[in-house]
Amino acid sequence: MQQLPLLRQLFDQRLDFSLGLAWLMILLVWAGQSPASDSDPRVPWTSSRIVGSPEPPLPYVAQRAFPNLKFNMCLDIVAAPGSERLFVVEQGGKVFSFPDDQAVTSADLVIDFAKEIPGVREVYSLAFHPDFQRNRYVYVCYIEEHGREDGTHVARFTLRDNNPPTIDVSSELTILTWWSGGHNGCHLLFGPDGYLYISAGDATGPNPPDDFKTGQDLSDIPSSILRIDVDRAEGDRNYRIPPDNPFIDLAGARPEIWAYGLRNPWRMSFDRQTGDLWCGDVGWELWEMLHRIERGGNYGWSIMEGPQPINTELPRGPTPILPPVVQHPHSESSSITDGLTYYGQRLPELHGTHVYSDYDTGKFWGIRFEAGRVVEQRTLADTTHRVVGFGEDRAGELYFLDHTAGTIHTLIENPLRDRQSDFPVNLSQTGLFQVVNEQQLADGVIPYRINAQSWADHASAQRWVAIPGKYAINTTTSAWSFPTNSVLVKTLSLDTRHGDASSRQAIETQILHFDGQEWLPYTYRWHDDQTDATLVSAFGDERVITIEDASAPGGKRVQHWQFAGRAECQRCHNKYAGSLLGFTPPQLNYHAEQSQLAHFAQIQLLTAAVDIEQTPQLADPHDQTASLEARARAYLHVNCGHCHRMSGGGSVLSFMHHDLSIEQTNLFARPSQGDFGIEGARVIAPGDPYRSVLPYRLAKLGGGRMPRLSSTEVDAAGFKLICDWIAQLPPELAESAETSETTQTSQTRRIVPKTLASNAPLRVLTAARTEAEQVAAIEQLLRSTSGALAVLHGLEQHQFPVELTQVAIARGSQHAHESVRDLFERFLPPEARQPRLGNVVQPQAILSLAGDTQRGRQLFFETPSVSCKNCHRLENQGVPLGPDLSAIAAKLNATQLLESILEPSKVIEPQYRTYLISTNDGQVLSGLLVRQDEEAVVLKNALNEEQTLAVADIEQMRPQSVSLMPELLLREMSAQQVADLLAYLSTLK
Repeated sequence: MQQLPLLRQLFDQRLDFSLGLAWLMILLVWAGQSPASDSDPRVPWTSSRIVGSPEPPLPYVAQRAFPNLKFNMCLDIVAAPGSERLFVVEQGGKVFSFPDDQAVTSADLVIDFAKEIPGVREVYSLAFHPDFQRNRYVYVCYIEEHGREDGTHVARFTLRDNNPPTIDVSSELTILTWWSGGHNGCHLLFGPDGYLYISAGDATGPNPPDDFKTGQDLSDIPSSILRIDVDRAEGDRNYRIPPDNPFIDLAGARPEIWAYGLRNPWRMSFDRQTGDLWCGDVGWELWEMLHRIERGGNYGWSIMEGPQPINTELPRGPTPILPPVVQHPHSESSSITDGLTYYGQRLPELHGTHVYSDYDTGKFWGIRFEAGRVVEQRTLADTTHRVVGFGEDRAGELYFLDHTAGTIHTLIENPLRDRQSDFPVNLSQTGLFQVVNEQQLADGVIPYRINAQSWADHASAQRWVAIPGKYAINTTTSAWSFPTNSVLVKTLSLDTRHGDASSRQAIETQILHFDGQEWLPYTYRWHDDQTDATLVSAFGDERVITIEDASAPGGKRVQHWQFAGRAECQRCHNKYAGSLLGFTPPQLNYHAEQSQLAHFAQIQLLTAAVDIEQTPQLADPHDQTASLEARARAYLHVNCGHCHRMSGGGSVLSFMHHDLSIEQTNLFARPSQGDFGIEGARVIAPGDPYRSVLPYRLAKLGGGRMPRLSSTEVDAAGFKLICDWIAQLPPELAESAETSETTQTSQTRRIVPKTLASNAPLRVLTAARTEAEQVAAIEQLLRSTSGALAVLHGLEQHQFPVELTQVAIARGSQHAHESVRDLFERFLPPEARQPRLGNVVQPQAILSLAGDTQRGRQLFFETPSVSCKNCHRLENQGVPLGPDLSAIAAKLNATQLLESILEPSKVIEPQYRTYLISTNDGQVLSGLLVRQDEEAVVLKNALNEEQTLAVADIEQMRPQSVSLMPELLLREMSAQQVADLLAYLSTLK
């Protein structure tokens, strides 16, 4: 643990917080994988076959090179010209050399800079002069104390011609210095032109991004690649500015700059045949970039992070922003390390391929770049190494460094590259069950229960946890860590005869597999004969299930079951929610005959006992003995809280996870994604469930339904719970959100009073004495969305006689307004319902349909569930929050329009980037950045309102990686409706 100070420095510089998290996870996994003692009462799980991936093997694997050598936090490896020696730089300041011989047993110390030069804390890079064999010059980047104007040094030294070689510290000649701290990112490299190229990061930490505003500023060195001539001195410099440097004549610019707009350029390389300069730039929140560096190139930081806007208010540099050659989302890469273009002989398939990697994931990729474009891109290997640097020997053979292990490796052909994946295709092959059709568990697989079940479309759930061998879950930190190849399992089953448990059939089994770095989701679909289950494709699947239900029309209910694709699973199991949604202390703090957490500690499933008294406990939403408040908050947490939280989505203004006070949730705000015709609507209107959008969205089918993911059936009990909870909330809670009431709100209250008790519909109807009066009362309530919601609430409480219930359903389901009709559609037989796309959208099938322009226009302007007009302006209608669509077809064709709707976060234009702001007094605000100066920031929220904040009051401001436009907008539309909408939008030129 004595290395932690150096580790902390590294976090602040090269690898950002993502590297730190990865390193901490390694430490935690080591701690969590300490085998339990022989007295462990838990039977070990030894039958697992859940390893690797369903995808075919990659073509290369890593192999240890120089197996007798090990270094301490190595960063750079370089071959000395004219020599058989390789040199390795350690972050702590030591440089070693050794013969290029796999049998070498030890490395020789070249110098310890931290010992020889007072104040040196780190060394980043070493480069040999092109004429090294004659002049013996080596160039080094070392770092002194952070926060110094001259704390980053590039210096020249002489390497003594002895065996083994050493550096003469007295020969130091300072070449260049600049600010130290944050992202130094320094790499030294001589180009084919003989000039020294130097990379420099933006000199700040991860947050706020580009705090010094240096990315587009050419008056300083950070965030740039420099190019200097070290063979000539000029004026007071120990170098000369090459006369063809791009900004040599630009007033105020540092003439050393060759390219700029880089956040943390981590490693560069020249293609020895083409002369191309490549650079990996470590991203911020969303993207990792690989750039081909051009003379005068501007690579966007911090206006852009790859394709995504960041600080759009900053002035741009003097040259256009160039896109990355390759960009990787943080789902597959989070700390890029540039490599080299391979021209060795050992791996002929890689000849001419530019190879690079990622520190956090250990993945390797290769691209071929010809005639200004990428002609091939593929994944080469997936390793567990922390790849921090690349090098090659005199023969051009590739090496790379594992920073944390301190070892040198190379790539070799995967001996299993032609073997089919061993990942279990069937559930019976996973090693989780002894008898899969009976779900009889394998030894060591442990059942568990949670306090609050999420809604699963009428399905019941069984859960198990499987930890390999006798390893245990590390509970000594707030975020529990799991041994590699741990598995969480959930089987969802449906009663094919409603209410009859003997008719229960397994529908799907979901698996979360921890591969040592992240939790990966897989779904198995059960066969109709219940003998086994088969792995669902990465894109998901659907199944139609017929349920015998006496309460349904015709005695049968047809249910469309959605098997979520892997990407959809990860939308909920996201990093902001902690990936694990059910296996958390508040969920596991379950008490029956004994405490479940205490039992887990007793059987040594956990490394240490959990303080149960200090651990929060979620309520069971259906436990009538728990308070209404606890039940409702638990319901929102498990069904909504994984997305409705900070950074969960650009359009999310309300937070629903349980660990916030009700005042912190922002639930009393006006809805940002449409009011569905509810006058004076709030997300939650305390005391008035029928003026609240939240229960409405839980109760409806069609557009705007919640939960948005993995559900097609309405949870009637959950709807009633939320209505009852809202009805008893004191109206005073919303005073701050209701300072100005509109005339429309007053009109609404004349129809539906602000505080409607849960039995209000019954009171309205019992006041009617005849059947005709009762029908008239129903019709009166159905004139408004709020009234229709009240009728539905009464139906769910069985407050109406059978005849009146039938009238309410008939009138509601045939209503002229969709906002009312969607509440009652679920009572109709399947053939009478609106056909919908669901989660699995086939773009080509939609594009092949002939759309009707007039119907599309009607959908846009007159259909409440089609929410385009909530954010877009068109024909002098709508809200100017997003782009004006008046000429959208001049910019995007039908295919591009569809893609922009299906994947709204793929590309976000700078002016429509959402920002989250945390204030010093604890407020959290979200919106589009209107303007920003030294004194104030102005946001436009999802209601199109401007909010002005003093800069002094802002604790943190950061852009979102998720579009303000929600995903899955088309889910509740039919393919023909989407085709009609596209036909209309395609006319807007």
